[in-house]
Amino acid sequence: MKKFIPLILIMLTVIIIGYCATYTSQYPPAHSDTYVKTTLAAVTDRYAYYATDPVLSLTGSVINNGWQTINGGQTEQRFHIDLGSTKIIKRIYYENFHTSGFNTTRGAENFTFWGSNTGAGSFDDLVYGNDEGWTQLDTSPVSTFDEHVGADQADPKYIVVTNSTAYRYYAFKFADNYGDNNIMGLRHLVLQTEDEVIANAIMFGSDF
Repeated sequence: MKKFIPLILIMLTVIIIGYCATYTSQYPPAHSDTYVKTTLAAVTDRYAYYATDPVLSLTGSVINNGWQTINGGQTEQRFHIDLGSTKIIKRIYYENFHTSGFNTTRGAENFTFWGSNTGAGSFDDLVYGNDEGWTQLDTSPVSTFDEHVGADQADPKYIVVTNSTAYRYYAFKFADNYGDNNIMGLRHLVLQTEDEVIANAIMFGSDF
């Protein structure tokens, strides 16, 4: 009796899916103290809106290239940005404070991030403890800005924001810096929207 052995075809397929998000930087309508404000007045040539301006240098002297408070601004600083229209901000891009690679302890450390649509009343109120009209946004597990590397170079850092609401006004509350006794500052600070999420699938098949 002839025996037939069935041919068994086993297909093993592994699918690996990766997600790649792209982002677009969003800026205030003008880089001026109309649209960018801080609790304590900045040094004359280190205004807050210098930190939001994408054309300024990320290296060399901070003069005319970044934000720095006057003496006494080492703690509890609000940093407000008016985008001019509502945007769903999903990521923060920053370069913490340095000037030619030095004074990195002036950089902001602990922070919270907020959004608002209540208008100029909340935007113009720069008292650190006044949160009326603002909604705190989730940046967990991140709650600090990294100190800038101790070198005269760009040091880009990114923080993902869990947010589904479009706000016109955004605020950072910086509790402290990295140890400087008098001053707080930032070299660059940008809000970003998410463009799209691209799914990439890789399939592996094996026949036995």
